[in-house]
Parts: sequence; C-alpha cells; structure tokens
Amino acid sequence: MKKNIAIFIVFLFVTSGFSAYAGCINMDLGNVVSGQKSANLSEFIGKKPVLLVFFYPQCPPCEKESKTVNKIYEKYSGKLLVIGISLSKDRYDIEDFIDNFKIKYPVYRIVKKGQLRNVGGILATPTSMIIDKNGKIVKKILGAHSVKTMSKIIEKYIN
Repeated sequence: MKKNIAIFIVFLFVTSGFSAYAGCINMDLGNVVSGQKSANLSEFIGKKPVLLVFFYPQCPPCEKESKTVNKIYEKYSGKLLVIGISLSKDRYDIEDFIDNFKIKYPVYRIVKKGQLRNVGGILATPTSMIIDKNGKIVKKILGAHSVKTMSKIIEKYIN
C-alpha cells in the first residue's frame, strides 16, 4: 500500500505544473553528418513558449507522438517553438526517425544525459514539456497524446 501511495505522489509531481526552470541543456543537431551545429536550450527561451519533446528513436509511443507533434508544429507555427530532443546519441537512428516519420520540427540530440536533471529528469519517453517565455517549466506531459489533447494543454500557455 505504501509503495502505491509513493508511486501516486511521484506521478502527481511529475504530471502537474511545478516551478522548475529550464536550465542549460547543451544539444547538437543529431541529423548533421559533419560540422555539428550545437545549441543550448537557454537560446530558445524568452521569445515564445517552447514545447520540448524528449524521445527515443526505437520507442513505439514516440513514433506515434511524432505525428501529433508534426501537427502541433504546423498548427501553432509562429506562436510556439517546437523542439525534439533525442535521447539517443546515434546519429543514424535519429536520421532514420526523422526520415521515416517525416519530422518537420527541429530535432537535436542531448550532449550529456546528466543535464536532464536541469529539467527535472525524464522518467519515460515520450515526455513533453511546455516552457513559458521566462524559462519556467509550466507543464510536463508523459506519454503520447492526441492533437486535441495536446492543443487543449498548449492553448493555456500561448494565450
């Protein structure tokens, strides 16, 4: 019984809004063959809300979620910045994922997995986060969801 209560408390913390801030996460473009371009998450904060989607290329729910995220990317173009972050460091896995699922949004790979602590950790993939203009993580979403469900969540933060 105590184990179930502990799991429930962790679930509530992870899925509810909390006052964490998106710290520095170094990323590079996982689908660039040579001359890697790098970025830091902090470079994207401040202009508009950001939807970060953490995924792993061989994850069936991540494959499903990629279709939803493509539609969200098109629907909220100009209002929301969408960034995919692969937890795989294998460039070829990432390239295949982008090609197979016709990913339209930019996809990076994480340079150091230890930096995931800066966003409260990733317990499962896919995990999406909405970061407001001030860099505050306002929503953490576990699992794959429909466009309708994601739109309801996102619209709370872009208006």
